[in-house]
Amino acid sequence: MNNHLKLLIYIGTIVGIFLLVQEKFNLFDVKLIDKDGKSERLMDSILGEESSGESNEQEGNDYVEIYIPNGLKIKVMVEVADSEEERSEGLSSRRYLGDYDGMLFIFDGNVNHPFWMKDMFLSLDIMFIDAQGFIVDIKSDQQPCDEVYCSQIYSRDSYRYVLEVNSGFCEENEIEVGYSVVQYLQ
Repeated sequence: MNNHLKLLIYIGTIVGIFLLVQEKFNLFDVKLIDKDGKSERLMDSILGEESSGESNEQEGNDYVEIYIPNGLKIKVMVEVADSEEERSEGLSSRRYLGDYDGMLFIFDGNVNHPFWMKDMFLSLDIMFIDAQGFIVDIKSDQQPCDEVYCSQIYSRDSYRYVLEVNSGFCEENEIEVGYSVVQYLQ
C-alpha cells in the first residue's frame, strides 16, 4: 500500500475517533460559526443535521458583558436558568465549561438563597449580581461537594442574578465586587 494512502487512512481514523469522543463527552469547546455569527455543534454540522431546537439556537446567542474600570469589557456566553427547575439543576453533572462560558441564574426578585455544589464536577467562581447589574459578592474557587459534606454558599448581600464561571475566572480577568454586568439575552 502506498505511504500516502496509509497516512490518509491514519489521519482519517484519528479524526473519526476525535469526533466520536467529542460527541460523547464534549471535552473541547468546539463550535462552528457561520457568516451570520450563529454557532452549531460540530457533529450536527458534519452530519448535516438541523440544530436540536430553537432553544439551543437562542442559548448560543445569550451573553453578558462585565465592565471593568480600565474600559475593557469581558464577554461571557451564558446558558440561562430562569425557572425553579433550571436553577435547581444548574451546572450539575457537567464535566466541561468553556473558558468564557457560564450560567446565568435569574430570580423573580431580590433573594439571598444559598447555593451549593451538589453533583458538580467543576470548581466554580460565583458572582452575585444585584437588580441594578452590579456585582455585590464573589465566591471564588468553590469546590464540589464531597460524599459527606456539602456547604452552603451565601452572598453577603441580596442579589437578583448569579453568574457561575470556571474557577479562577474572576482572578484571571481581575473582576471585583462593584463592577457592572450587562445582559444581552434573546
